[in-house]
Amino acid sequence: MEQFKLRRIWEDGLEMEVELTLKGKWCAVTVDEYVIGADIESLVSTLRAFNARNGKSPKSWALDVPLVHASLMFALANARGTVRVDVESEQMRGDGGDMKATFSFETTMGQVDELQRQLSGFLARETDWVESLRPE
Repeated sequence: MEQFKLRRIWEDGLEMEVELTLKGKWCAVTVDEYVIGADIESLVSTLRAFNARNGKSPKSWALDVPLVHASLMFALANARGTVRVDVESEQMRGDGGDMKATFSFETTMGQVDELQRQLSGFLARETDWVESLRPE
């Protein structure tokens, strides 16, 4: 089971519509929102910085667009390379369907490396789909 999925739905020269799904053991959150390439590049930079320090320094990434907030915090859970990912997500649509979720899941340093690689391919338009961060 992949705990991080990102799918490009639509794109023009300014922005893209993406569907981001984050899954924990007991819940899943899907956000369908318009973002710019810099939002995804920021996540790649966060992962690159986390990997460069071998996870010894926690790193955070946040997506803040008008109606959606999503953040991921990457931190080592133990000395064997297990990574804990803390997720916060909030959607404020104002239509009675507002949502707020906080949960976490675990993966490995190798999976974080793989996510960074896949997201770089996504930004280069080599793929429209990213599936990563499997529990091991």
